[in-house]
Amino acid sequence: MLCAVLSFGVAHSAFFLLPKYLELELHADPSQIGAYFSAAWFTTVALVPVVGVWVDRHGRLPLAFVGAALLTATCIGFLAVDRLGGLLLALRIVHGAAFTAFFVATSTLAADLAPAERLGQVLGFYGSGFVLSNSVSPAAAEWVAARLGWGWVFGGAGLFAALSFVLLAFAREARHEPADGRHVPGIRVTLARPGFTRVLAVAALTGVTFAAMFTFNQPFALSLGISRVSDFLVAYSVAALVVRGPFGTLADRAGRIRVTRVSLVAYAVAALAMTRLDSLGLVSTGLLFGVAHGLFYPVMSAAAIENAPADVRGKLTAFFNGAFNAGFSLGSFALGYAAEHFGFPPVFGLACVCSLAALGLLPRRAPEEEAG
Repeated sequence: MLCAVLSFGVAHSAFFLLPKYLELELHADPSQIGAYFSAAWFTTVALVPVVGVWVDRHGRLPLAFVGAALLTATCIGFLAVDRLGGLLLALRIVHGAAFTAFFVATSTLAADLAPAERLGQVLGFYGSGFVLSNSVSPAAAEWVAARLGWGWVFGGAGLFAALSFVLLAFAREARHEPADGRHVPGIRVTLARPGFTRVLAVAALTGVTFAAMFTFNQPFALSLGISRVSDFLVAYSVAALVVRGPFGTLADRAGRIRVTRVSLVAYAVAALAMTRLDSLGLVSTGLLFGVAHGLFYPVMSAAAIENAPADVRGKLTAFFNGAFNAGFSLGSFALGYAAEHFGFPPVFGLACVCSLAALGLLPRRAPEEEAG
């Protein structure tokens, strides 16, 4: 499963260079970059109820296959893009559906396979497959695009997406009862889990900060004359891998809410550092951002689903991912207009405020502790 995740991640992460592609190849302005980049993440939010219920009722792997197939089709479709417009928008929507299906299915499967006392560490290792691809894929894609053109980038991504489909054939999952869906707890019961709505609010606010850092670091760097923008993604990925590797058991030992507080402070610091990109550079800001996200996502994912029965884990995972992506999509869309009218530094200042607001909303205890 991890090999399939890594292969899917390589294909998916090539599109993290989309802001550069949109600006240099299709001459998009900041608001257009925000709109097209956010389209995929709006799709993830819209699909949350469907995907969560489907995974709990029918199993994890079938939906993972759907996600891999859709991403393959997306990559092939990008070979035909030559302007802003309907085709580009449609492909971004399909890309969002592909990621949602694959991510929710495989992350829920990873949680199923994890020992309860090491849930945070296992989800950290799972996420490291995506983080590693976040580093390797954009750097390779930028090199290929500069020498061979963007068509080779999208074609290569399509091959890796197809490979992830093949690799999923070697993964296995245990069937959970009830499988017919008649006795599976519904969405209302899932959302009523003690403390879960506050976790969703924290995820959404953090998603806004993530959107600012991930979507607009590239056009900001290009405006400052920095041409190699993949340095940010490489530094971010290295820091996140270190956090999730040698320190992978930290949250399981020190407490998930405590570690989340640290990560939100790191988010705020990284956002402020980005306002000084001209002097600090992409590497240092990427490292700060990697520490923040490397801690936050697996820790809060584990807090959201800990001790939950198997027949609600898919919905919990989907709603947590959906809340984060709601912040990501709305942030990318709205902050694009803010960047166009006020410049990039205020965008990162707003991202810092969102991180501090999330810190204030963070529950004192994890949902499973409140339930107890």
